[in-house]
Amino acid sequence: MITGIINSVVQLDLSQRDLGKLKVIEINHSENEIILSNGSKKFECKILKGNSIDQSYIVKINGEISTIRLIKQVEKTIEKLGIQKGSQKNINILKAPMPGLILDVIVKESDLVKKGDPVIILEAMKMENILSSPVDGIVKEIKVNPQQTVEKNNILIKFEP
Repeated sequence: MITGIINSVVQLDLSQRDLGKLKVIEINHSENEIILSNGSKKFECKILKGNSIDQSYIVKINGEISTIRLIKQVEKTIEKLGIQKGSQKNINILKAPMPGLILDVIVKESDLVKKGDPVIILEAMKMENILSSPVDGIVKEIKVNPQQTVEKNNILIKFEP
């Protein structure tokens, strides 16, 4: 199953069965283009810009430009555990969702961030997890450093709105 959010609004779930209905007509790797068909309709797709850190892409499909952010399996698992992004709307801190090792701090103090921007890479259970800002604001204080181990609920970053 592939899950994505289109234009920050619509959630799209594609199963293996859905994907199996699509036929690849042409691929142009150098131009990041692919042409697909579902039998009755042709889809000319091009990746205009991609961000592999948060898996967000600006795509052009049959002339229409959209953004899509792919939802990682770890995000689905965290949500199933009851840690939901919506519950952090008015919280100006980022806590570790699980124990792990800080691999990288992507932001610096006084950086301006938007909700959903990647701020920390946390290795947990042998997987790299991109932690995102819970709010629009300014990075007030970074409480961790790369190669530091953290426990669940340790405060990683404080923000000011």
